[in-house]
Amino acid sequence: MSQPSSRRRFVVAVLASFAAGLSQASVGSDDEPVRLTFRDLAPASPKQRFSEQVLALNGRRVRLTGYMAQSEQPLEGAFFLCPVPTFLDEGGGGTGDLPPDSVRVTVPSLAGRPVPFAARPVEVTGRLDLGYRDEPDGQVSWVRLTVDAVGGVTGSPTQ
Repeated sequence: MSQPSSRRRFVVAVLASFAAGLSQASVGSDDEPVRLTFRDLAPASPKQRFSEQVLALNGRRVRLTGYMAQSEQPLEGAFFLCPVPTFLDEGGGGTGDLPPDSVRVTVPSLAGRPVPFAARPVEVTGRLDLGYRDEPDGQVSWVRLTVDAVGGVTGSPTQ
């Protein structure tokens, strides 16, 4: 077998450099959850809410680690995951205290019941859903994760 041509080596080197520069969010198979970070969810530009890499993950399984927002009035079957510890004072601003990159996490197995709060970081694995949505409970969300099993939230009292 002959050595790769210099042109072929150049193409391979360019592709390797490009792949190394991509976010971790762009790597993974459809079955394996892709590691996502809150940095990945930051607006791509003033005119584009999500990067192309994050848009490509819409509907796929992802894994995200963050902090459960502590609420005076917890949501039923859901919570907000944030990059930093957050307390929601619903008496005044409602969810106005949420960081802009917070993610609504739905736990179907706890529908109709509050998700127990965990003060430590939690890792969530589930289906990513992007885009503006008015939720049935009156909340609004841009980024949602629906956990795909009871064990989809690790590090929380739901286990």
